[in-house]
Formats: sequence, C-alpha cells, structure tokens
Amino acid sequence: MKKYTTKQLKELVKTGAAIDVTDAISTTAIPEWYEKIGYSKGINGLNGLLMKGKSGKLYAITSRSTAISLFTC
Repeated sequence: MKKYTTKQLKELVKTGAAIDVTDAISTTAIPEWYEKIGYSKGINGLNGLLMKGKSGKLYAITSRSTAISLFTC
C-alpha cells in the first residue's frame, strides 16, 4: 500500500476523484468489492484510508473515524 497524507486524501475527494465514506456506519457505503490501496498514518495510528472498487472508483476516509475500523477488517 502507498502512504498518503491526510491533505492528499482530502484533495482527492475535493477534486471528485474519490468518494468520501468518512461518515459511513456500515460497509454497505461501498456497494462493490474493494481493496485497500493507500493509507494516511499519524502519531496516534491511521488517519485515513484509500480504497479502490472493482469498477475502478476510489473511496476515501479522510479523518480518524470508526469507518477506518469498519473497512480495515
């Protein structure tokens, strides 16, 4: 997996290259099979996550939230 900064992940969402799933409460927020392709790491652990769906769409978690634990399992 590639390491990103949180700023880079937020920029992907801002430009429309990725869909923001930061506030997701279940894995159904991504309606397709996905793989983790990148992460953002800070002093306290993971700050963000970048995933790629089977269709090629990118999904991003742009801050520390429970969504990180949902999608890393």
